Amino acid sequence: MRERGEIPMNESALTSRRRLFLAGGLLVALAVVLVALLLGSRRSQVQAELQVRQAALTAGPRVTIAVAGRSPAQRSVVLSGEARPFAEVTLYAKVSGYLREIRVDKGDRVDRGQVLALIESPELDRQYDAAAADARTKRLFADRERLLIKDGVVARQDYDNAEAAARSAEATAEGLKSQKGYETVRAPFSGTVTARFVDPGTLLQSATTNQTAAQPVATISKTDRLRVYVYLDQKNAAFVRKGDRAEIADAARPEVKLPASVTRISGELDLKSRTLLVELDLDNREGVILAGGFVQVSLALTAPPHVQVPAEALLMKGEQSYVGVVGSDNRVRFREVSVADSDGKMVRSGAGLKEGERVVLNPGSGISEGQMVQPAEAGRK
Repeated sequence: MRERGEIPMNESALTSRRRLFLAGGLLVALAVVLVALLLGSRRSQVQAELQVRQAALTAGPRVTIAVAGRSPAQRSVVLSGEARPFAEVTLYAKVSGYLREIRVDKGDRVDRGQVLALIESPELDRQYDAAAADARTKRLFADRERLLIKDGVVARQDYDNAEAAARSAEATAEGLKSQKGYETVRAPFSGTVTARFVDPGTLLQSATTNQTAAQPVATISKTDRLRVYVYLDQKNAAFVRKGDRAEIADAARPEVKLPASVTRISGELDLKSRTLLVELDLDNREGVILAGGFVQVSLALTAPPHVQVPAEALLMKGEQSYVGVVGSDNRVRFREVSVADSDGKMVRSGAGLKEGERVVLNPGSGISEGQMVQPAEAGRK
């Protein structure tokens, strides 16, 4: 006989099985819920990524832009120039004769009036000696006639004739004396001997009548002061003025810059090159720049302001220039512009562009008319 409170074995096992079954069901349900949540989250993430990608495709590619600005009133133009001596002369003999002595050579510094060479001209010397003797004789005769006219020994007409003959002879002698002065070749100005053409004993012909056949003696150049020649194109020629400041550098030493200013303007464009000759005087007492060489001239010009953009914004199609303008709707529209001038970094537009407009830098073939883009200003991320 069983005691009260005692649970049969089969009922206890059944209860345990029910509890295990319920716990397992709860775990399965929880796993299903977790899997569903994970799948839903992943699906949302994928959809979000697809939406971002679709938005990026719709917005277009990222492009770098710049804002069109106003060019400064004063700008610098860099040109190639040529440095020449401020004065240069090739000296010839003005009288025929033999070169007796030459006192200078290439590279020598000379002062104004310094003797460079001596010419020996025996024929001229004889002519002068004869003319001087004739002038002295006729002067003595005229002076004697003047004394005799007081005593009434000779007529007034005879004295006048003697005086005229004396003066004519003196003029002839004086002319030959001036020619003898050309036997000494002197420097017309202070400078440097840049060429020497003759040696002692050379027979020199007078260059008075035929300079082509005459032999030059030497060339003197004034190199402590230089003339720098530059040619401005027609676009810039209208804005250059006397007194405009400039910096000049030797092509071999561009780091050394010398100040200069515009001193002469030809005032007329060359018919062949359509350029304007401009001269600048340069103090070269230190000998920094060699005459005859090329120089770089940075010339400051004052010109009306233009709308300007970086040179990378310019797109060439044939002979036409275009820029890609980004509108308020972020769509690119290519616009034809006229180029006033360029310094290699900035392009100044004559027409077709307004200040404040956004332009695409380095527009490639992948950007088409009306395409949506994502503009990013240069220098910003």
